[in-house]
Amino acid sequence: MAAAISKVPLLVRPRSRALFALWSAVSLYLFLYHGVPALRYHLFQISSSERPQYDFTEGLFDDTFLTAGISTTAATSDGVTTVALTAPSSPRESRIADALRDRNVTVHVVLATRAQDDVSWATDPGRLRIPGATNLRVIRYVSDAPNAPYRPPVLNKGREALMYLTYLHDFYDDLPDVAILVHAENYAWHAEPALGTSMSTMLSRFDLREVLDNDGDFEIQKKTKGPRTRLRNRVSSREPEINRRDNGLKKIDSGRHGYANLRTSWLHACPDRINTTRTPEESVKQEEPYMRDAFLANFGLGDLFSQQEGQGQQQVEVPEILAGTCCSQFAVSRAAVRSRPRSQYKRSQDFLATTPWSDYIAGRTWEHLWPFLFRGGARDCPVEWKALCRMYGVCFASAAEQARWMDRWREREALREPLEFWQELGHPRVAARARSRMHELGDWLRTGLAAAVRRGEGVEEVGWDSVGDVYEL
Repeated sequence: MAAAISKVPLLVRPRSRALFALWSAVSLYLFLYHGVPALRYHLFQISSSERPQYDFTEGLFDDTFLTAGISTTAATSDGVTTVALTAPSSPRESRIADALRDRNVTVHVVLATRAQDDVSWATDPGRLRIPGATNLRVIRYVSDAPNAPYRPPVLNKGREALMYLTYLHDFYDDLPDVAILVHAENYAWHAEPALGTSMSTMLSRFDLREVLDNDGDFEIQKKTKGPRTRLRNRVSSREPEINRRDNGLKKIDSGRHGYANLRTSWLHACPDRINTTRTPEESVKQEEPYMRDAFLANFGLGDLFSQQEGQGQQQVEVPEILAGTCCSQFAVSRAAVRSRPRSQYKRSQDFLATTPWSDYIAGRTWEHLWPFLFRGGARDCPVEWKALCRMYGVCFASAAEQARWMDRWREREALREPLEFWQELGHPRVAARARSRMHELGDWLRTGLAAAVRRGEGVEEVGWDSVGDVYEL
């Protein structure tokens, strides 16, 4: 009898059938309750590299709107894409174009890339435009391709800084009115949240007058020890006080004098990001203890790394504080570039190419040196809401309103973690609540942003400079 039972297939036995049924029911429940929602929102979503999930800006700055009525021609050769643009696509863009019509503004967009990077957002015809640019050239530098038409003198060193400096040196005698130097990614965390964290959107709304206004009309004066006016940037109540402006730069008007970082947020930047007196033991920022030597190597009397031991720099004042908006993406005018001799760019190239420091450290030091290179000042911390309004036509009613908007945006970004696939697979109810809140916040953010964009159109109607000096509250 026992032998006969043992020959019965396992699943035919009553107890085994019951266990299998229970296991199947549990598995089906887990799949339907945990697996299906996770797969639904992750397997079939558009890739975040193309457009971030739950994009509340969709339609506000849509490519179909930005390119409506535009005729474009493009020619590509030897790593350079030349784009001719006509027919402005919005009233704001028309006003910018009218203001710059007589200047025939030429623009280079310089991309710091690796060979594997997808830069179609900048090079494909019709996908990139800059209001008021009568001629636009996209020049791609490649850090890891020895045969690329445009490449740094030493491959895989100095990060974007070496490619930027190579461009500034090599094109010194053939510069456009404005050079815009950016990274390879279209969507990145260091692009502006109010512009969909999209570089193409930022450039499509960038006002070239911000760097062309009174181009080069500034002067460097000697440092003084007089008292400085101290202000509080009210964009966020958490921001500490800052100096009204660096005493080394005499302001003539409300323009930016040839240089503007494309980012407006003070996050990881202002008002006192780098203290050049701190030692490695005192600092939590990896590049900070190197900043004094980096400053001397690039702007001091001689090459820091080629001097004999014991011969230090002389007659050079290293600023105690270096601060400027983050991440080495900026626009600079021809006059601002030529405010330094061509040899300065060669010297800085050589520093990055020969320094014994790691590539990470050497490249990071230059994130804090661009304002001094082009403006002669150690700090460049424009008021956030004013800079966003003047540069991009996104005008919140006040610093406090922008601060509220950014607080909601940060809350929304924090909700992305429970929506990651494995998190959602294990905790579907938490993910469902996070998704619901994310959509709720997205609607709120979209409404506030749409109002800011409409307000930007109104600001243009009464005058581009109605916002006033970006360094004044």
